[in-house]
Amino acid sequence: MILVLDDYPLSRQGLESVIRMYRPEEQVLQAGNVKVEKSQVDMAFVDLKLKRESGFSFVRWLREQGKPVKVMLIASDLKNHDFEQARELGIEGCVQKDAFLDEILYGLKVVERGGRFYSSGLIESMEEEEQEKKKLGGLTGRELEVLKLLSRGYSNAKIGQKLFISEGTVKKHITSILGKLCLENRVEAVLFASRNLPGVLEQEIKEKQL
Repeated sequence: MILVLDDYPLSRQGLESVIRMYRPEEQVLQAGNVKVEKSQVDMAFVDLKLKRESGFSFVRWLREQGKPVKVMLIASDLKNHDFEQARELGIEGCVQKDAFLDEILYGLKVVERGGRFYSSGLIESMEEEEQEKKKLGGLTGRELEVLKLLSRGYSNAKIGQKLFISEGTVKKHITSILGKLCLENRVEAVLFASRNLPGVLEQEIKEKQL
């Protein structure tokens, strides 16, 4: 039996249809949250980001119970810390949520045969994240503070008030930030910050101030 754990009914149905193309006689169980019936399953497609839960919670329960279930994680993108968790939990594969039909079927076959599979798009997203983190490391502690406030929608004047610096100095910092991060404008800087600052900023500032 194959389990499809996803909080969107349309996604669950779509994935079940794909599975049945490969194994038409396979029994497929659909679930919308981690409170799944304790049915015996051989493989599980588990959405990483459920509405109020993490797919990792269900996988962790499987591992704690010692159930020999092969897991394919479903993700829109994959952060490096997600990859580390997946590896620690022994997850066999990870497929991109908008992957093409052929890629999903290929991944299913690889995992079914005892191999490991990760969608190329997810590998690329992790590589891009790593490159962005390297760029972030090139900012000074003050520039990181400016970027954090910029990401909150503060004007140059408001940032200056918060950091007790002149508006002109704020502008210089923003120009420097855009140059170091290879960005064109404030909007791109805000988007960059939304992807990279949570959980990173405070530690970066501390390290640069030592």
